[in-house]
Amino acid sequence: MTMNKKVIQITSSHNEQMKRWKKLHSRKGRMKYQALLVEGEHLVSEAIRAQVPIRSLIVDEKQEEKVKQLNTSAPIYMLSSSLFHSLMETESPQGIAAEIHMKEWKEEELLAHAPSRSIFLLLDAIQDPGNLGTILRTAEAAGVTGVFIGKGTVDPYNPKVVRAAMGSIFRLPLVQVDLSLCLPRLKERGIHIIGTSPHAGKWHFEYTFPSKVAILLGNEGRGVDPALFSFVDEQVMIPMPGGTESLNVAITSAILLYERIRQQYLRG
Repeated sequence: MTMNKKVIQITSSHNEQMKRWKKLHSRKGRMKYQALLVEGEHLVSEAIRAQVPIRSLIVDEKQEEKVKQLNTSAPIYMLSSSLFHSLMETESPQGIAAEIHMKEWKEEELLAHAPSRSIFLLLDAIQDPGNLGTILRTAEAAGVTGVFIGKGTVDPYNPKVVRAAMGSIFRLPLVQVDLSLCLPRLKERGIHIIGTSPHAGKWHFEYTFPSKVAILLGNEGRGVDPALFSFVDEQVMIPMPGGTESLNVAITSAILLYERIRQQYLRG
């Protein structure tokens, strides 16, 4: 191998690094090590581009060429193809993965640095990894200030969420909270909270988004926990002339976020 980088060969599944990486497949393991395992050229490149601390690169020995263009000083661990495949959860691994440090955001940290025009998402028990990943990807695209992950929501560092978020997980501030305690603190800071209801009486485009706002989104089946509704300042409804009863929660988030953007462009 001709790379001027530190390369460590691993030949056994009993290696301590292998044992550590396998633990990162569980939420408990990710919390313990404050790390997650990401797989594939795109996600590894996105993590490097976002300047997330890379603890190690993990490479299938048949794919060593993929490492040469990556701008990182992280140690490289070379595995046989069989060993690499045994470590990965996808059916067709791409031959490169990385262990990256998970930044632990604090509520106060996020709020203290929020700009005068801020928008937050409040997620109550979103359970589908694809939905959460799509919400996070859309949130980054829409310039969301931060996302508060409520109890019952799927782990945002679940591999399926990470893949669906397409790299947004590395750049978007995420705080895991008890929403019943968090919402009053947001209101104390002058942040208006909006929710959705088919009986709201006001279309989402009739609502004028204030400079500081948070959108509360609920579980795919039951919606928002009724106990949280007392904190909502305004409820809006999205037109559905086709007659369906509800929209996918990720679609709802996109409609509301981009309505705010539309209003911002109109205001100038």
